[in-house]
Amino acid sequence: MDTPDMSNRFDAEDIRKLREYNSLRHSKMSHKEILDDIRQGAESFMAEFSCCVAEKQAVYDASKKK
Repeated sequence: MDTPDMSNRFDAEDIRKLREYNSLRHSKMSHKEILDDIRQGAESFMAEFSCCVAEKQAVYDASKKK
């Protein structure tokens, strides 16, 4: 199965596509491989999320100094 095409909205249909895609991928993996895959995805998400939060915090802090 190819990687699903995601919309810009990231709505319920996109979540369904991701769950179906991951379900098919994980059906061919061991439990350890599944956990490693989930951890790897979580690490990349948290790195990107932390960056966005840091940027928003910097903007917020700058606005409070005025």
